[in-house]
Amino acid sequence: MTNTPTKYIFIDESGDPTFYGSGKRLLVGTVGFQPYLIIGMIETPNRKKLRKKVVEFMDSIKSDVLYNTIPSINTKKAWYVHARVDHPEIRIKFIELLRQLPDYKAHIVIARKDLSIFNRKHNNNPSEFYFDVLHHLLENKLIDCNTHYRLFLSQRGNNSMNRFSEAVAKALKADAIKSGENQEINYSLEIVPSEDMPELSVIDYLMWAIQRKLLKGEERYFEALKEKYGTILELYGEQ
Repeated sequence: MTNTPTKYIFIDESGDPTFYGSGKRLLVGTVGFQPYLIIGMIETPNRKKLRKKVVEFMDSIKSDVLYNTIPSINTKKAWYVHARVDHPEIRIKFIELLRQLPDYKAHIVIARKDLSIFNRKHNNNPSEFYFDVLHHLLENKLIDCNTHYRLFLSQRGNNSMNRFSEAVAKALKADAIKSGENQEINYSLEIVPSEDMPELSVIDYLMWAIQRKLLKGEERYFEALKEKYGTILELYGEQ
């Protein structure tokens, strides 16, 4: 494996796959309901450099008196870059960094949460919904038999290695059918906590920029990062 090039893939989500709350209470249309499940990935051949830049950014923020008293940073023992909770000034600085960083590309799937599709296609199962979207994300991404792919999935909710493996296998099968070739693809899978994997902050922000555009109509973050997106796939309706 030493002479085989490695491509690193980091996968995260924005929104959630749930339609029902406690007691099977339907959440669609209620306050706080997330109308989209967005799953995204970044791919890079240069994980070490990407990780180094994100860690350096975090260290610089934590050592700078202008920022290290911000409650979201100061009150968390293990603060890491996370768009949903970061202070607006931190967001801008990290987006500026992402615009400059080379050697990575993002791929996104936006799934509109449609109750009839959830019932019919995913058997009222949030996990089935999640991993079906994930398999769409991975299609046409693991196609080089001369590359070793290392996939890291953010540890969220009911994510399991079995489901993760099934989604990858489903994507590989779809690729084989399309190409007419049944190649042996080399890959490894890990499920990891976001706080332990700085690289996941990159895809977190790229998804947040899309979510901000969809839910708030605020396009500037997406436009600023536009060149970093490889593919954006929309499922289950017009976005």
